[in-house]
Formats: sequence, C-alpha cells, structure tokens
Amino acid sequence: MEIEIRHKMTGTIIVKGNYESTKECLEENNGADLRGADLSGADLRSADLRRADLSGAYLSGADLSGADLRGAYLSGADLRNIKGYQDSHDIAAETVRRLEIKVFIEAEWAVIGQIIVHRFCWEQIKKQFSDVMPHILEILAQEGFDEWLKHWKEIT
Repeated sequence: MEIEIRHKMTGTIIVKGNYESTKECLEENNGADLRGADLSGADLRSADLRRADLSGAYLSGADLSGADLRGAYLSGADLRNIKGYQDSHDIAAETVRRLEIKVFIEAEWAVIGQIIVHRFCWEQIKKQFSDVMPHILEILAQEGFDEWLKHWKEIT
C-alpha cells in the first residue's frame, strides 16, 4: 500500500512509497528527517526507531509497544495518548525531562536517573525502589501517562 508521511504543520511529504505498513516505511527510511512528522495513530509496535529524529513529531495515539527508541530524539514530540510505552525507558526519560524539577524530591530524581541510565526491568525496579515508585508513577499518571502506574499495580 502507498504510505505517505507528512509534516504535521506544513503538509509537506516527508516520506512516500509502497510499504506493507508505516512501521516498515519508517524502518526502511531510518535516518530520514522525521522532524514534525504526523505519525498520529500509527501502529509502530516493535518498530526499530533507534536514533530516529522524531523531534516535534505528532505521535498522539501511536502504538509504540515494543518499539526500540534507544537514542531517538523525542524533544517536542507530541506524546499525548500514545500507547504501549510501559517498557520504554526513552519515553520515560522524555516525559520526566519535561517536568519541573520541583515535581519530584531529590530522592525520587535519583531513582528516576538510575532507572533510565541503567535501563532496569520492572522486576529490578520493584525489588530496589518499591518504596518510592508509587509516588513517581502517580505523578506521571497525573501528567497523562498512566500505563506505568497500571502496570505497577499489576506486578505488586
């Protein structure tokens, strides 16, 4: 099928061609300038988006379950209503980066930093930080990112 990815503001075509899916299009055009791309509602499950420049991209409603976003540039990307981000350290990093420093206490920032830098799995997080995580996840849920809190409640 023909896939067209346009800039969200100008409507300019960024990438166009015949692909099985948006995911395949993005993977085959890895390195393309996707700044400002309209990827709203895209099925990007398990997509390899390492080092993709998604700054300013419109990702609202996109499913990022299992997507590899290591090194992706997400500054200014619209992350509202994204799906499947519960295991993404990169989405977590971008989400907390946008918050004011005063939102978390110093001990919470230290935990957030360790989780993001060391890319801890949920079991390790539960084991090491069970006393601090509920408050961190509640704040993120208030910001519109409730998948992490829902998952935490399932595993604890």
